[in-house]
Amino acid sequence: MRRSPMVALTLAAGLLAPAALTSQTLPARPVPFEEPVRGGNWKDGELILGKTTLAGARRMLAPSAGPESTHRIPDERAWDIGGVTLRPRWEYDPGPEYFQLFFDDNERLIFALDRAPHRSVDRTEFLSHYPRALRAQQSGSFDQYQVDAQPCVTLTALVDRAKDQVTQFGYAWTCRTRPVTPAGDVPGSR
Repeated sequence: MRRSPMVALTLAAGLLAPAALTSQTLPARPVPFEEPVRGGNWKDGELILGKTTLAGARRMLAPSAGPESTHRIPDERAWDIGGVTLRPRWEYDPGPEYFQLFFDDNERLIFALDRAPHRSVDRTEFLSHYPRALRAQQSGSFDQYQVDAQPCVTLTALVDRAKDQVTQFGYAWTCRTRPVTPAGDVPGSR
């Protein structure tokens, strides 16, 4: 049984992408406070929010992932992030050192989750780095914060209230994605 992210999210739809939006790229291995950049080429692989396909991620990260690393997500699952409803349909987990990846109906990357606890990052440091972050949800002993990191990219962070530490963070793509072309995923078009 797969552990679902502790990021409990729900929301209203309405995804509109800016006309000439530049790709938001992040490394396959998470680094706290290293926001996605426009363009880029990463040593451990390149993930492009809103563009990387499930097939592309599998090809790029296959040596890291086991055979049971991709799972279908129930249609009822929806997350409230950045003022939109994300509906992840596929989960791809290339391993503990990498982002856990979530893809929409178009099989495009819409959420990258770092589920490793960050003992060195506490609430105060997180909020000093992201002073506009708002507490979007409280549940049990956790607070979830969200902040727009870039156009169409929202950072989420889960903070354990008792330990006052960030336990998870992730990046969500909040604009529309496009279907994969009928010819399939062209290498390099991630």
